[in-house]
Parts: sequence; C-alpha cells; structure tokens
Amino acid sequence: MIFERTKYKYDGEIFFGVIPENKMPFWTIPTNNFYLSSYVCPECGRLMVKTVFSVDFTFSTVDGSIAVPRIFVCGKCKTLHIPSPGYKLSRNNGYYYKAKNDKEFEDIIIKLDLVGSRKGRQNTLYNETNITWY
Repeated sequence: MIFERTKYKYDGEIFFGVIPENKMPFWTIPTNNFYLSSYVCPECGRLMVKTVFSVDFTFSTVDGSIAVPRIFVCGKCKTLHIPSPGYKLSRNNGYYYKAKNDKEFEDIIIKLDLVGSRKGRQNTLYNETNITWY
C-alpha cells in the first residue's frame, strides 16, 4: 500500500450535542483503538475516525517512507488519511490511500487497530502527568 499525495482539502467540525445523521461516521469493523475525530471526510462529508500511535508509525508514500503520529479513516469511502510529519491534517499537505476493496480495507484496519491507541501520545504537553491544568 502506497499513500498518494492528498488532493483534498480537510475541514474539521465541532458538534455540540447530537451529531446530525448525515455527518455520523460509517463504521462497521469492530475495533478497540479507533475513535471519533473532528475531521470530515473530503469525499462523503461524514466524520472520520482516527487512532493515535504511541510511537510514530511508518507508512510508504509516493515520496518515500514517513512516520506519523496518527491516521484518519473513513469507513464509508474506505480511505485512509495521514498528515505530513510535523503537521496537522488540516494543513492539506498529507497523503491518502483508497482501499481496493472491502477485504483489503478491513485487513488494514485490523492491523492498525493492533498498534493504535486511544490514550494519545506520551511525552507531549497534553499528556505530561506533572502539569496541572486549570
């Protein structure tokens, strides 16, 4: 699997209360480490899900191998989206991959779920235990 340079513009949305039905993520694969993101799929407009890697995970791209802290996924479009290292997805300079079929998509998600996390990254300002947030 080789990620292509993104051709999309990524937008995030924040919902308070109920998420409209047409924005609900489409997700049918049972996973432990994927959760709702605030990014909307640029193809179908539904919220994507994501997982975070405790140590940067390496993906192959058209520009060579890159290591990233997280991946965003749309279950309806069967696409995977990664930001360029050091950037947020919304900088629109990352990469995407569209699975060839449902089986390939499910296989990829199962593998990523095994290395992904809901806990976030260690040694980041947000996750440091010695910082008091007021």
